[in-house]
Amino acid sequence: MGALELREKWKKSIKTVDDRFLQMVDALYEGYFKNETVAYHPDGTPMSRQEYKMALDTAESQITEGDYISADEFEQEED
Repeated sequence: MGALELREKWKKSIKTVDDRFLQMVDALYEGYFKNETVAYHPDGTPMSRQEYKMALDTAESQITEGDYISADEFEQEED
């Protein structure tokens, strides 16, 4: 059964399922998006969507504030 068929099936049955079932599906849904790995930390551990967004926000703030070094400066640090 493809995605379109599944969506139609759930649209029709959503009004007939009980509260317990809806809570289980909601927990599954929330867990899927909260725990979804979208990137990895430098040490190789998984990064969730929320962690990734926070890292992007931090990086953007650092750039805006001028808190960065050039590629040349970085290469000189490696020596």
